[in-house]
Amino acid sequence: VDHTERLGLSKDELMTEAATVLAGTILMASGISGWGPTAYSSDVTLSTLMKPIAEYRDAFYLDRLGKLTGHHRQRLDEEQHERRQPFGAARQSLNAELAERRAAQVQHVQLARLYARMGYPDAATRQIDVVPAASARMICRIDCETTLGLRALRSGQLDQAMEVPSRLFDLIKRAIRCGALADPWDLIGFAGQFSLHPSPDCSVHDSRVDDLLYLIDQLFSYMAKVWSEAAAQNDTQAYETISALYREVAEWWRQFGAHTVDSLEATDPLESYDSASLVARALRVWHEGGAAAGDVKFWAPHAEFFDSPRAYSLVISALLERRDFLPAMALLIHWLGNASEIGLR
Repeated sequence: VDHTERLGLSKDELMTEAATVLAGTILMASGISGWGPTAYSSDVTLSTLMKPIAEYRDAFYLDRLGKLTGHHRQRLDEEQHERRQPFGAARQSLNAELAERRAAQVQHVQLARLYARMGYPDAATRQIDVVPAASARMICRIDCETTLGLRALRSGQLDQAMEVPSRLFDLIKRAIRCGALADPWDLIGFAGQFSLHPSPDCSVHDSRVDDLLYLIDQLFSYMAKVWSEAAAQNDTQAYETISALYREVAEWWRQFGAHTVDSLEATDPLESYDSASLVARALRVWHEGGAAAGDVKFWAPHAEFFDSPRAYSLVISALLERRDFLPAMALLIHWLGNASEIGLR
């Protein structure tokens, strides 16, 4: 209504412009996509397609423009001269509207994830409800679950923290099945790229891959924390349960081969499992050792745990997180004593 009053046009005239621009957009999209997967061979690139497609789209606009008469035609001719393209105002308005909507959605998504990581699930839900995208909602829900699990872990509620990993694993698999997250098989198939066109050089980095890798890394990190806490509390049942689940998730993720793709920053999940297992076993020994764990000699019989600088650093970091400085100091001295074989870097 505002546009009709400002431009002195009828609703039908404005609807004609809008329908024309949308039809032109569909023409261009169908021209790029072709009639099927085999429409274009790999020697055809987007750069070679864009010019002729843009030309027949503009030819369509000019054909539609030629069928208009009177004041409406005169105004569009003046607009074309000013904006240097037929139906320029409607086209630019549509592009601006889409860009504004996309920017608003990105803002809501980022704010929702920020609230989720801070531990405010209700505020995160209010932000994400504005965005009608399954991917944003599922990722935000996973972030909320992880944050609440970490909060339970910090407050010593191991039973609650133990319930989170299986829920996270289920949410990730559901998100993949419904298309909210990227298909993991695409990681090795397309090396983290999104193919815009059959031509090899018409690909861009797929940001959905970053989300998937982040969530998987977050899941492994969380399970490692729960496993360490179960070991430190000497909770045998929790220790065995999280060990089995970690192994299951690691084997499931390894089949997709993300760690074999050089362009992706992904580690071998079984190596992550072995590292977490090392820390958990060392903390279990530390718990069983009691006061003796602060003695350098205590760690001598357990030298098989420490075959690399990484192994030492992981266990020492875990001890420091628990503010147990004597065992950490003893383990540092033990590491120093083996520096000639293990190294300090």
